[in-house]
Amino acid sequence: MKSLFKEPLFVFLLLGGVIFALFQQVSNDYQPDGAEIVVTQMQIQALLKRFEEVRQRLPSEEEVDGLIQKYIREEVLYREAIALGLDQGDAIVRRRLSQKMEYISDDIASFDEPTEQELQAYLTSHQDDYRQPSRFSFRQIYFNTSKRGESAQTTAVSLLAKLKAEDANTDTVAQAMGDPLMVAHQFNAVSEREIQRVLGGDFLKSFGEVAVGSWQGPINSGFGLHLVHIDEHTAGKASELNDVRELVVRDWSSKKREQTNKMFYEKLLKRYKVKVETYSKITSANDVQV
Repeated sequence: MKSLFKEPLFVFLLLGGVIFALFQQVSNDYQPDGAEIVVTQMQIQALLKRFEEVRQRLPSEEEVDGLIQKYIREEVLYREAIALGLDQGDAIVRRRLSQKMEYISDDIASFDEPTEQELQAYLTSHQDDYRQPSRFSFRQIYFNTSKRGESAQTTAVSLLAKLKAEDANTDTVAQAMGDPLMVAHQFNAVSEREIQRVLGGDFLKSFGEVAVGSWQGPINSGFGLHLVHIDEHTAGKASELNDVRELVVRDWSSKKREQTNKMFYEKLLKRYKVKVETYSKITSANDVQV
């Protein structure tokens, strides 16, 4: 008898018989309420659209019939699977159904169109997120402290005095007296964030103390020392709604969707009594019982 259980064919037939018996029992007890399957025009249009997106062409009449028959087959098998309780305990099915409920909530939120008053109120309460940054146009001359050592400071101070005393050609001076750097010598209408990205936080901190219209420095960066001439400074300002409307609509919609989803879930949660049983403290992954 034991040898018989070692035969793959016998085990397969035995399992098949058990499953068949279970199916017969459940099927005899179960009479589906929605025995009718209706394939609506909207569902057919969705099938056609999905086919066209994948194949990049419209389906033939034979292919349309095939799509409909496939849909019917899936619906029949889906309903029978639910009747047999095959969705129970399946993490993937559980997650997918949960996601579909969230999609429904998202669709509800998408019906709301913001008014001008709502957009303006959102912009006002989140003004810092949309504030137009300060922008600078400036020139810089670089001195390599790793290469020059202590003489970098002396050379920079000497050149600064010359630049203030004379109306020197900046580009010529930079090439003759400064050191090469894989960063532009001239920047036009760049934001503080861009300055920090290129030349570092230390540079930006000292840069904020530089007056407009004259050569000043030297100031430090991660590269070395710099003489700086700010040609123009445009102060940051609050944005008008028309300037950032698209961004505000996007962010308002996202916030609205988040609020709607929260309300939707809380309303559903009220239908249930939730009880969380006590559990032992988990000290490692091995403690989790799957």
